[in-house]
Amino acid sequence: MAPSKDLRHFLDLLRKNGELLSVGEEVDPRFEVCEFLRQFDKGDGPALLFEKVKGHSIRIVGNLVGTRKRLALAFGLQSEERLLETYRRRRARKIEPRRVRSGPVKQVVIKEKRRVDLNALPIPVYHEADGGPYITCGIVTAKDPVSGLRSMGLHRLQIKEKRKMGIHLSNPPIARFAEEAERNGKPLDIAISLGVHPIILLASIVSSAREDKVAIASSLLGSPISLVKCETVDVEAPAHAEVVIEGKVLPNVRELEGPFGETSGYYFSDHSHVIEVTAITSRKNPIIQALHPTVREVSLLGGPAGEAEMIQMLRERGFAVQDLAISQSSNRTHVTLSLRKSHEADPRQLLHFLLSGVPYIKHAVVVDDDVNVHDPQDIEWAIATRVQGDEDLLIIPNLRARSIDPSKKGDFMTKVGLDATVPMPLRERFRRISVPSEVREKVAKMILRLKEKTGSGYKRSD
Repeated sequence: MAPSKDLRHFLDLLRKNGELLSVGEEVDPRFEVCEFLRQFDKGDGPALLFEKVKGHSIRIVGNLVGTRKRLALAFGLQSEERLLETYRRRRARKIEPRRVRSGPVKQVVIKEKRRVDLNALPIPVYHEADGGPYITCGIVTAKDPVSGLRSMGLHRLQIKEKRKMGIHLSNPPIARFAEEAERNGKPLDIAISLGVHPIILLASIVSSAREDKVAIASSLLGSPISLVKCETVDVEAPAHAEVVIEGKVLPNVRELEGPFGETSGYYFSDHSHVIEVTAITSRKNPIIQALHPTVREVSLLGGPAGEAEMIQMLRERGFAVQDLAISQSSNRTHVTLSLRKSHEADPRQLLHFLLSGVPYIKHAVVVDDDVNVHDPQDIEWAIATRVQGDEDLLIIPNLRARSIDPSKKGDFMTKVGLDATVPMPLRERFRRISVPSEVREKVAKMILRLKEKTGSGYKRSD
């Protein structure tokens, strides 16, 4: 039988590829883990495994998919070039998860109230003004109280007491499940999985409110995820998770949650739902994953999924989208699309549909298909040479805002679209300067040979 595709399987894969660094020196979960992750991300460093966490025997791992190379490894690929293609192909398949009687996450079971203690877990404090320790990559699993649909979501979780957490519920489907349960005066049973394969984490943030995201994760992994029944709640959780926290989202209870340094780069507080923790199960010697809110890993986890889902949505509406890139530095709120337009109105219609239909996109640029959307210099060149502000700027006020955007006005925001395409009758005027393609290819091969002959650089001739 093939090994389970869990967190430990992925860590072994990272080790074999030289992409995992063990930190043997003691590191404090208060600020120090966060700063390690931030600085290694800035330096294009490897994934980190903290072997000694101050005050705890449990290890912490982070920056797991901080590069496209490591994200490709999560999909079982050696090359990142086929990442989007692989995502689309696997996403189209349907692989259902399977129920098993038990699994590694049941090696340790704690469900007596006096023994349940969230403080036993090494949950980091990320920023100096944070309201306390935060779980940033706990996969929340729950069922729709009406339809029974199972789904997952990624929601920030503040540790408040031994058996109490705050949860910021702003996105479907889990937020909708909680609303439906509360409408009937009942708590919502949930399971929070810590330490899972990165593809499960990725699937949890796929925008699909009407699908079983555990099934999406199985399809993306290429094999069914094994699920076990929880001890105290009516939910199933991954059998190979490192830790599962069981609990109930209490109806009609809100408490101050935060502040927390969000993906926006600013602190954000809210009056949020409260979870009463009923049990904690785990592997022996579990490993907790930390996800820093502002590193590239956050954008990369949502990148291929968001890009592929968005391209599919727009093509189904008849737009000839050739490529699409979500900006990492904007925290996935900026997107550039290349379009093969057949009518002058195509870019504006696309921008209207996109900005009103995708909640997290704030600013969008449409370019022609001769522009590389993955090259910021090419995008800036297109904006500089193909945009007239009085004609090509689209401003749409009073759209729903992201809850963590500090510039929002109440619950609303203004979104902006930019048409950086060439007017169809003037295409010849906007012909890009170039040399024949065969010359480009010949010179590229010559440069490659020069690099191989001289090492990593070029020998300059005076």
